[in-house]
Amino acid sequence: MSFHVVPLPICVAGDLRAAASITVVADESPGYPCRACLRDAALGEELVLVSHDPFAGWTSGETSPYRSAGPIFLHRRDCSADVDPDRVPDQLVRRLLSVRAFDEAAMMVDGRVVEGIDLESTLDELAGRADVTKVLVHNAGRGCFAATVEMTGSR
Repeated sequence: MSFHVVPLPICVAGDLRAAASITVVADESPGYPCRACLRDAALGEELVLVSHDPFAGWTSGETSPYRSAGPIFLHRRDCSADVDPDRVPDQLVRRLLSVRAFDEAAMMVDGRVVEGIDLESTLDELAGRADVTKVLVHNAGRGCFAATVEMTGSR
């Protein structure tokens, strides 16, 4: 793969959990996608619902006109040990996704709606473009942020 799907950094997830005021219990699965481990919560697991801005911490993202915060779920517990960095997470493969490609200036250079099963080939194609440095993936239906994708291959 010429890209890497990146979960929320441990420190960011920890800060969001600490500030969370809404807790939910997963009553269906899939249905509660955790952005810290990129896995769907199992029935009965506790999660927090928080607002997250995927452009925060991205130097050029601070002033991007595409910058926005939205709701995400996180396991209430630290789930960072559950991350599998070597594959596209099942949580993404089973959903309809909005794939938004950005250049170094945090300007959108491509946007597509794809079935999750087609995400890996879409990301491989975008990784071949010299102008794409980062991709933000959202759930197409509800629009919630799903994951950041860093391009790692030579372009």
